[in-house]
Amino acid sequence: MALTKTARTLVASVSNGAGSKTRGRLDMNAVQGGGFLTIKMINGSTGPTVQCTCNILIAHNGTLPAAASAGTDWKTIASYGGGTVANYPTEIGIPIDPSIMCLEVEFTGNTGQAVTVEAYLSELTAAV
Repeated sequence: MALTKTARTLVASVSNGAGSKTRGRLDMNAVQGGGFLTIKMINGSTGPTVQCTCNILIAHNGTLPAAASAGTDWKTIASYGGGTVANYPTEIGIPIDPSIMCLEVEFTGNTGQAVTVEAYLSELTAAV
């Protein structure tokens, strides 16, 4: 069985400013096999006053909803904190089940300093 895999960028490496939100989302409805999500948060040379939190959210929708925090469409399935230690990297890998319809990654909550964030998915596009 041959597998078709596709690299997906939800959030390219970017600075999440103090008090800001950075989000990336992906319509998984056409994806046959789910995938593997990686997230990364790196504190700067001065750590944030309050840590950056990465929320992994899903939506049970046939079409991709607008980017938003948890609420009517988006439901949080996991949250990870990046701590407040200067220069500290936090890296997490999460399998994404094939039953997931819509996926969103949200970085939020850091105060005092920016935090560099990113999220990528190795998508199992098809099994032939």
